[in-house]
Amino acid sequence: MKKFLKIGIICSVALMGLTPTLSFFIAPQFKPTDMEYFPLNVGTELYYNSTDDTGTWDTKRYIEEGGGFLHGIFGTFTVLWGEAHQQLGETSYTWINQMWLSKSGNSLVWWGFKDENAQVIADEGLIYVTEPVQVGTSNYGETSSVLTLSGGGSQSINFEGNYTVEAVESVTVPAGTFNDTIRVHEQEITPDGTIDFYVWYAPNIGAIKYWYPNDNNRTDVLTSYTPAENNDPWNDWILPYVPSMLIWTIPALIIGTCAIIALILANKFYFNKKK
Repeated sequence: MKKFLKIGIICSVALMGLTPTLSFFIAPQFKPTDMEYFPLNVGTELYYNSTDDTGTWDTKRYIEEGGGFLHGIFGTFTVLWGEAHQQLGETSYTWINQMWLSKSGNSLVWWGFKDENAQVIADEGLIYVTEPVQVGTSNYGETSSVLTLSGGGSQSINFEGNYTVEAVESVTVPAGTFNDTIRVHEQEITPDGTIDFYVWYAPNIGAIKYWYPNDNNRTDVLTSYTPAENNDPWNDWILPYVPSMLIWTIPALIIGTCAIIALILANKFYFNKKK
């Protein structure tokens, strides 16, 4: 019986030790595909000249350092896509808003938005664009979301998004001419109304042009960009795969611990019975 106890404990400990190790290597094998139009390398910065019916300014969009999980450690890993403005005469950029983005399979997924007034976090992410892209493809999604006001208070709201790839075309902006650029028509519906605008994405660069026809005819055109190399969390970090690793590891630890306790109790019962 003692030999059986030792073997059982060794097997249980091996299960508890090997599962985290194996999950460390196996989980990243299920990573999303590399996306041509939506590189998410942390540290990437894109600079734009922005104009509307009232004036002009500079805009910077960037992927912030770090990243984090929405809906807890078992939730979804996201990166923060920020926007900042610099007005004429200013020497630094002022934060304006940010979005939470993730990748799943071969799709870019939108999870939330925040500005100085409020924050919206979706219960379920909305698919933005799926690659390889096809002209005419639309991704419509509807999800409940938590709206948190900067002044305090929160409520559940309904959020709808419809994202359509309308064309593949050549686009010229101050940063250059980009071929095979996709034009995406974005329509987002909240209790406050509909947001309707267009974004052009170039391969391996990302967004090179924005047009907001209902926002004083605002247009942002890319002037320069600083790509970050080898810093895509889904390719170069282990952090996005922590939820999967925990899902595999925690049951193994529970099973292993219960097995050891059961073996010890069985062994104790066996020898008490012999006496």
